[in-house]
Amino acid sequence: MDKTDDYMSDVVRLVDQCERHLDQQAGDRERALEYYNGEIRDLPVEADEDGVPLRSSVVSRDFRDTVKKIMPSVMRAILSNDQVVEYEPKTPESEESAEQATKYVNAVVVPECGAEKAIHDAIHDAFTVKTGILKWAAYKNRRSETTEHSNLSEEAMLGLIGEDDELIDHEEAEETDQEVLALIPNARRHSFKLKRAVDRIDVRLEAVPRGSFLIHPDAETIEDSPIVGERQEISRSELVSRGYDRGKVDKLSAYRKRADDDTDDHARKGDDYSYADDHKPTALELVQIYEVYALIDRDGDGIAEMYKIVYGESGERDTTGGGEGQSARSRIVLEDEAVSEAPYAEVICERDAHQFEGHSIFEDTEDIQRIKTSLTRGVLDNVYWQNNPSGEVDLNGVENPDAVFNPRFGQMIRRKGGNNGVPVVQLHQIPFYAAEAFAMLPHWDEVVKDRTGITDASGGLDPEQIANVNSSVAQLAADSGTAQAEMIIRTLARGGIEKAFRGLLKLVVAHHDQERTIKVSGAWVSYNPKSWDADLDCTVNVGLGAGSRERDLSVLQTILGLQREVIAAFGPDNPFVKPTQLYRTLAKIAETAGFPSADPYFTAPNDEEVKAKLAAQQEQPDPQRQKIEMQMQLEQAKAQARQQVEQAQMQADLAVKDAERRAQMEIETMKAQLAYMQHQQKLELEYAKAGLAPPGAASAGLPEQVFG
Repeated sequence: MDKTDDYMSDVVRLVDQCERHLDQQAGDRERALEYYNGEIRDLPVEADEDGVPLRSSVVSRDFRDTVKKIMPSVMRAILSNDQVVEYEPKTPESEESAEQATKYVNAVVVPECGAEKAIHDAIHDAFTVKTGILKWAAYKNRRSETTEHSNLSEEAMLGLIGEDDELIDHEEAEETDQEVLALIPNARRHSFKLKRAVDRIDVRLEAVPRGSFLIHPDAETIEDSPIVGERQEISRSELVSRGYDRGKVDKLSAYRKRADDDTDDHARKGDDYSYADDHKPTALELVQIYEVYALIDRDGDGIAEMYKIVYGESGERDTTGGGEGQSARSRIVLEDEAVSEAPYAEVICERDAHQFEGHSIFEDTEDIQRIKTSLTRGVLDNVYWQNNPSGEVDLNGVENPDAVFNPRFGQMIRRKGGNNGVPVVQLHQIPFYAAEAFAMLPHWDEVVKDRTGITDASGGLDPEQIANVNSSVAQLAADSGTAQAEMIIRTLARGGIEKAFRGLLKLVVAHHDQERTIKVSGAWVSYNPKSWDADLDCTVNVGLGAGSRERDLSVLQTILGLQREVIAAFGPDNPFVKPTQLYRTLAKIAETAGFPSADPYFTAPNDEEVKAKLAAQQEQPDPQRQKIEMQMQLEQAKAQARQQVEQAQMQADLAVKDAERRAQMEIETMKAQLAYMQHQQKLELEYAKAGLAPPGAASAGLPEQVFG
């Protein structure tokens, strides 16, 4: 036995263990899907030989109703954002990579890789069969494309045909252009079909049915399982288009669905139409392959490395019951390569401690759906008996027995004579207990709400329920109904969905090897994913959506009001609210209101344009500031005028005071002179009386004796 057979034997043994574990869980998954589809096999209904039910066969749909209440809110919260995922840098150098990856993945990868359908299906599986599985993969895809061309010149035809292209239905016609004929007399026109093979790599996000996913029974997470993978039923053509060796693909045994195959197909799809496979062409025949990711120590260093192994089987399965069911088959390995991780993520709505499988809504509603189904059937059967009671009839006293067994409205029952008034038909009235049984149904509805935490408010409140209550009571009802929805949403997003988007980014960096130009926010931008950091962290944006649309709009209106207040207080170039943030709020309001895009109503701001406008505003005088400056200038002019007036008044006052002082001084001088003259005159009078000459008379030339 060579080394390949040695490790493949280990891989096959692990796969067998996974399949046995899968088979043990098959009954639970099938029953969950049947309950969801309204089938309850453990409550059989009595039927006649033609299969027509003899009693009520109605089925209560509590499980489905509960899922339908929560599903819209969950999907809206996760997928209604314009940025479903946001990548985050781990180093300063990867800041630009994170920003570009966020825009590119949301604008290009999410729509093209089937993310919306995959996330929906995985979440639905989490609600119904405990665990959903997301897988990210890059598939080589070779497709044959045929294009039709007509009335081309020979030069144009040769320019279209490649080395490996095939010309089909080629027809020639005469050239009618005289200028061309003047240059090339034998020119012809060509009409043809061109067939060419186109190779590309498609990055995909897929939801793997839980009945096809393989994980070891001892594992609590995908990361700690020695092997994970899936079994696929796929056509030979698809395998060849993915680049697998055609010779090996042709050796694979055609897949025929068996009754014991655990793929959940019957419970999901209903009737089995696999007999149609018997008439398919070989290229479209289905084959079963195993794509597994196993930890194997091939080099003997004691450390197991992860390998991706894709294999199928040829020959017939050993059905004798001995061995592992593989001995009569030869394994055909289509792919065997070392990888860094298994591209799977589990999606669960409620985690059970230390278990891989989550807790489903079905586990909380299974018995209640069975109880309500039984009660409802009993109520309807009782009503049927009331409307159509059984009885006994004396056929000897009836002339028209057909009126008894097949009555029609208004038809009379004719009695034979000689019965002496004894009734020929006596009805047996069944006691009416439907009212009491029907009254029990609301109780079980409350039990469902208590167990799951999912109420009518989880998908939005009914306006009739809050018509006569105040806003506080209505808000409490809404909050109690959305709390569980919010917890489920965050559990889903922070777990497997984030892991799936991290895996998607690695595939984009590895396989989107050409620059691509896309339109983002109204502008054409070129991206080259090859230069990005493939190990960026990411966050799934789940801010709103858990409650009603009205609640989300109310929250957004509050945010918009706060943003307006900040801009009014601090201006457009403030550190708190940027124009892009204001646009996001407006766009989110439009999207939450139900419009597919905000583009018809708002235009995303361009950073350079915003900076230019802010710079222009800074250069232009602020009207408010201008008003303040003018007011200050006016006050300054008033102050200067007031100062001048005061100075003039002061000078006038000083002049008046100086004039008064001078006048007073002149008056005092005149008074002094007058007093002096009066004194002189008095002295002269005294000298005259004494007969003396006054002092100074001689000098004046007067005789002294005159005064004697």
